[in-house]
Amino acid sequence: MRAFALAAAAALLLSGLFSGVAAPAAVAAATGTIVAKYQTNAATSLYSSAAGTTKLATVPADYTVGTRTGRTSPDDRRVQVDYGSRTGWVLLSKVSKVKLSTPVGKLSWAQSAAKNIAKWCSGVPISTNTSNVNQASFSTVTSGSTVKAKLQIQLSTVTGWGDKLHPNHQLAVAIQYHECGHILQYRAYDYNAAALRTAMNRVYGKANGTEHMADCISDVMGAQRKGTFSTSGNTTKSYVAGYGGTCTAKHYAAAKRIIAGSKA
Repeated sequence: MRAFALAAAAALLLSGLFSGVAAPAAVAAATGTIVAKYQTNAATSLYSSAAGTTKLATVPADYTVGTRTGRTSPDDRRVQVDYGSRTGWVLLSKVSKVKLSTPVGKLSWAQSAAKNIAKWCSGVPISTNTSNVNQASFSTVTSGSTVKAKLQIQLSTVTGWGDKLHPNHQLAVAIQYHECGHILQYRAYDYNAAALRTAMNRVYGKANGTEHMADCISDVMGAQRKGTFSTSGNTTKSYVAGYGGTCTAKHYAAAKRIIAGSKA
């Protein structure tokens, strides 16, 4: 068995407070069997009616709710759902329909991260830690001419400062994209670490090309690698995620080829 791993940028000014959402007060909910389920794409208001502006609660991001009625508003902009013990209406533009087998409730940190990278790295196992370790790895087993790879992404749920990091914060997403970028690199180069390193250094023009190109891949995916972050001490820090290099047009072109499943 052969194993290989690459870690994400560690020098990130990350920390923050993320307010939890209080459980909704007990109010009569709809009865019957759940006929469909929806998952919030962002924090979403639960309205008291199909057209009004009165809000009953805020449903957190990545929260799966069910509907026992399947009712939509006359303008087809809202759907009636249950959140805790409350029945209300959410905007269809804020949710995505999911499988009926999806458990009601909030996704775990790892599940939210998996959702963020599903377009490119669907099915790759994600584990979490509180040790500020972010890395993508693979191990291979060769049988004759067949190579089987086992992939893994590790992500930290806390920052280097020890503060909680929300999985959907743009900084966390940038790290998730970076690690997914490594997975795409591994696949493109048939899990040959030496060939990958040589190719990435050639494209970058110097050493550490594998990490630099993972940054460029994350940019193409839509990462926001620069910004500000509110810390647990109620201060604001600026951050830059990545390894400090500048992605050129040449680098982005190579990143797009890797995302498409080809060599750079």
